Amino acid sequence: MSLNLTEYQNLFSQLGDNIWLNHAGVSPVSSAVAEGMNAHIEDVLQNGAARTPDWYRNLMKIRRLAGGLIGGSARDIAITPNTTYGINLVASGLDWSDGDEIILASKEYPANVYPWWAQQDRGAKLVWVDEDPDHRLPVESYEAKITDRTKVLTVSHVQFATGYRHDLKALGEICKQRDILFFVDAIQSFSVFNIRVEEWGIDALTTGSHKWLIGPTGVALFYTTPDLRDRLRSSFVGADSMVESLDYLNYKFDLLPDARRFENAMINFPGAAGLQSALEVVDSFGREQIESEIRRSTDHLLSMLSDMGFEDHSLRAESEWSGILSFVYPEVESDPLYEALKSRGLYASVRDNRLRVSPHAYHTEESFERIQNIFTEALKECRK
Repeated sequence: MSLNLTEYQNLFSQLGDNIWLNHAGVSPVSSAVAEGMNAHIEDVLQNGAARTPDWYRNLMKIRRLAGGLIGGSARDIAITPNTTYGINLVASGLDWSDGDEIILASKEYPANVYPWWAQQDRGAKLVWVDEDPDHRLPVESYEAKITDRTKVLTVSHVQFATGYRHDLKALGEICKQRDILFFVDAIQSFSVFNIRVEEWGIDALTTGSHKWLIGPTGVALFYTTPDLRDRLRSSFVGADSMVESLDYLNYKFDLLPDARRFENAMINFPGAAGLQSALEVVDSFGREQIESEIRRSTDHLLSMLSDMGFEDHSLRAESEWSGILSFVYPEVESDPLYEALKSRGLYASVRDNRLRVSPHAYHTEESFERIQNIFTEALKECRK
């Protein structure tokens, strides 16, 4: 079954008068996701755990749908509790020697900083890449930091504060040439932009479901190549990590050969049901269509807010744009403006002292009229 734009927009009609422009934060779920989660809870209510085998079969559907979106095999995808969990699996699972270097952006989201930071106790060294004056992080800036001690290069596909989108293909080629492990946090891009993990030389990727996928919190996806998977120290393991997972008293440390070894224990099945529904919505409407509609929404907002006097700090070139817009209004602080917007039912955020606005694909023309009215009222309040 395929969804047209109107049908897709109707999945978010329950928001009513609220305007959600913070999909780079935590998104509201669609009615399809709510129905999927409710159906699972109803199943448990009526049947207890009698249908557990079906729950596990549904996990394979999730892996296949996710694999299609990132260009990877379902065998290489695990379902995890959150984005940070996947980063920790790699950071803590690698062997480190004194002086091993980890290259990362100096204004990176903390989830992609602290797991690597913690490895300094094991000999690792953090090497920071600064933004240029226009908030860009070009490939050359990373390449300039590489030495013969570089072990890992880690990036967020889309930077959370500026919306800058990295060139993963070019970074992957550099890492492959230099035998550097390439790690990607894709939570700000997954289900919106094209990602090809196998083609682009991405060794590991992690993403939660609660931002641009518009799924529930507390459930995520983690990809690794088979080669990296076998190199990682298994520090988080359980019965479900093993080949004979149901033979409880036959203790045999025999890890599953695929990414399921990282799922180690009982999955958040209500969350997984919501994740599955969110992926099915993307599959039905189309990732390319979502990307196109988000481009339309961000272009519309950029034009609107620029006409209202906002200074645009967004990055909009074809190779670097994302669903994140960044603005400053002269003589009005971003924090009180954020509060004035929120009091009127419009939800954005503030990052690095700039108003961050991140619309999605489902916003209607009517909602843009309301957005303009709310911004006008909020600015009047803040200028008093």
